Amino acid sequence: MRDILEELPNALMPDLALESEAPGVLRDLVDDDLVRPAAEEDLQQDSGRSKRSPLARHVELMIDPFDPSLSTTIGVRLSVEGARLRAIAIDAGYVHQGLERRAVGLPVDSPLLSALVGLAEPALVTQLAVARAVERLGGRDASTSTTAWRHLALDLSIVAENARVLTDVARSLPRLQQTLRDVVAAARAAMAGLVVGERFGAPFRLRAPIFAEERETLARRLADVDAAARAVDEDRFSRVLARLTGAGILDLDAARRFGVDGPVLRAAGGDDEFPVDLGDVGVGADTGKGTSGCTAARVRVRIADLRGAVRRAIGGLAIVDRHNADNASNFHVAALNGIADAVIRGPNGSTSCLVYVQAGMVKRLRLRPADLPLLAAVPAAMRGVLLDDVAEVLASFGLRATAIDR
Repeated sequence: MRDILEELPNALMPDLALESEAPGVLRDLVDDDLVRPAAEEDLQQDSGRSKRSPLARHVELMIDPFDPSLSTTIGVRLSVEGARLRAIAIDAGYVHQGLERRAVGLPVDSPLLSALVGLAEPALVTQLAVARAVERLGGRDASTSTTAWRHLALDLSIVAENARVLTDVARSLPRLQQTLRDVVAAARAAMAGLVVGERFGAPFRLRAPIFAEERETLARRLADVDAAARAVDEDRFSRVLARLTGAGILDLDAARRFGVDGPVLRAAGGDDEFPVDLGDVGVGADTGKGTSGCTAARVRVRIADLRGAVRRAIGGLAIVDRHNADNASNFHVAALNGIADAVIRGPNGSTSCLVYVQAGMVKRLRLRPADLPLLAAVPAAMRGVLLDDVAEVLASFGLRATAIDR
């Protein structure tokens, strides 16, 4: 040892007696020096975390995109600290539908194009967006009868979609879930008699006329939809609303910054005021609106949207009976050339479409579904949500993977 000290003149031997008497450095038993330096970088993102939070207890949870508990094909990665989320990442694109690329070369009035874009749910919204864009390019509007039928079918789609979202939110109330499933089934049964052979995907007209027998069947099924929707009472959501009030807040400034509209924007106190080519939801006396932007506010808005769509659908049946005109059209789409766009207001917000047509064929197609801006907005709203409430809060946004993976 003496030889070593002579070789290293600056080295000092520790005083073992002194160190045995000193208490040493007090340390937090749950602290981890290997985790803390890297985790400190995320402190600014997580304002609700305690200064003495055990960073070593952070865990990453991966939820498989094909997990049977998920209602849609997405992957979710949760960063959990204790009982709350620190961060969430949503991964889409597992199906790789490639709808926009596969549409190139199809005639704009082809049933194949309608069936293809209809793979992005809700199908009717994307089909009507493409049809309206082609109509604007041709400089002609559909007949009064066709437009009235489109509004009626769109309202039924709004009923079914909002009831589906509310069913996922009410997963802790089995009886209420069954009531909402009845609404979904009734609305889809009513639509099944209308959406036959891509009937609503054709520009300028309905692809096939709707006969008197079909209207009589629709009237009976609309009565079933009305009866099922009347059983959906906000009071039955009281237990869920009490627990989810203040959870998953997306305020008005954040909603506008992310470009979100529809129920999420109106739950934060905003208005769907910009003009669209088709769709009345979110406008007028039937509009649901909140101020807090939390999950409970989104639930209330969707309940109001559901009820309003039922009322409009019942009133729409009387309109189509008054304007039962022939929907045939002699417009030749082969002469169409140029670029046009359209915006359809659907159950989750506004879906826009841009189509480039050459000689009546799709040269380029771009779809911007209402779900797309929610991909950026949802992680911001989910931060700090209790782990027990994650499923309900995420469901309240109504994300559709098929629309995102277009």
